Amino acid sequence: MKKIITLICAVVISTMSFAQKNEIKAIEKALKNNDFGTAKASVAAAESLLANMDDKTKDKFYFLKAKSLFSNGAIADTDVDAALQAVEDLMTLDEKTGKSKYKSDAISIKSRILESVVQSAYEASRRGQNELAGAKFHRAYTLSPSDTLYLYAAASSYLNAQKYEKSLGYYEQLQDLNYQGVSTQYVATLKETGKEEIFNSKQLRDAAVKSKQYIAPKDKKLPSKQGEILRYMALIYSSQDKADKALELIAQAKKFNPDDMQLVIAEAKAYLASNQNEKIKPLLESANSLIKGDAINLMNFGIFAMEISENEMAKEYFKQAMDADEKLSEPYLNMGALLLDDDKAIVEEMNSLGNSAADNARYDVLRDKRLELYKEAIPFIEKAFELKPDLATGKYLRDLYSAAFMTDKYKEMKQKVADMEASGN
Repeated sequence: MKKIITLICAVVISTMSFAQKNEIKAIEKALKNNDFGTAKASVAAAESLLANMDDKTKDKFYFLKAKSLFSNGAIADTDVDAALQAVEDLMTLDEKTGKSKYKSDAISIKSRILESVVQSAYEASRRGQNELAGAKFHRAYTLSPSDTLYLYAAASSYLNAQKYEKSLGYYEQLQDLNYQGVSTQYVATLKETGKEEIFNSKQLRDAAVKSKQYIAPKDKKLPSKQGEILRYMALIYSSQDKADKALELIAQAKKFNPDDMQLVIAEAKAYLASNQNEKIKPLLESANSLIKGDAINLMNFGIFAMEISENEMAKEYFKQAMDADEKLSEPYLNMGALLLDDDKAIVEEMNSLGNSAADNARYDVLRDKRLELYKEAIPFIEKAFELKPDLATGKYLRDLYSAAFMTDKYKEMKQKVADMEASGN
């Protein structure tokens, strides 16, 4: 009876060994034909036999699994973890046996997986898929934690995607790591377009130049990114109305770039949010030299001046913005709104008056004053609508015509607004 049992066991073991070899051969054949779908299916079939494989067969299986999932660079996002785990399993086995035949090839696959993830991250970024790029860059960082550039790229991508919490978390992590970001940028000019392009490595850039499609290779030394990181963190905190934290970081960031206009804007916003309005006027005045001819920031300064009731200062900024860019509608719109600033107080006083002779006389004075405000403000709103005929400005102008008893213009604008609403504009 013992002999029969032994014979049966031998047959089972022999059959399993034969099955293992068949599955391994199937993987190899599929890989030879670049049939990665079949290779992955064969890997899945062989996986069930893994427990009974000897170390030599396991070594080969782990390598073939990683190679199949890598798919010659076309690795799917969902296969990255499994491919890396196969490499890790091979390395663990080698630590135990010291006899891996495929160790160097497996390490090469791991390196190429990282390159593939990074390349797909750059491609997502070029397509404007910033959130996807952020996820891929962070994946690259987890694969190679010493390459903190990928963490920086992830933070920047999430910032562009307006995913501020994730971006801020990664920027804070970079600060904890004392990330400097001093690096070399490898660039060359594409002959066809004449535009300079950035390459992931010197080797890739040099290969592109050898292809004769690129010329003028350069190595550009990039300065520290600490100031930039502080700046973005400050802007995020400012957008979240965390004024104290924003101001703290703005002060640090200004040491790196004291003339950064975005920092000035963020600082003014933080002062507004923290009720430190008295600091805004001197801040704006100190930055006047930075915004000459800059219509957008001249307008922004005008808005800040309005917020702190420095109306004459605001008017001057809006006038300068109009001169800097005659086609920009917003300075005209803001100037009109500024000129109507007293309208609310006038209406409130008019509504509070009684029916006495004195009250009636005062009412007439206020009515005339209000009409004068409208006559002064309406031309600016009209100009804004002429430059940018959007629905909101049209409705605003329609209501102003009504309040100013400008009946013909009111009817005309009422029809324009109706037409815009009907057309979906």
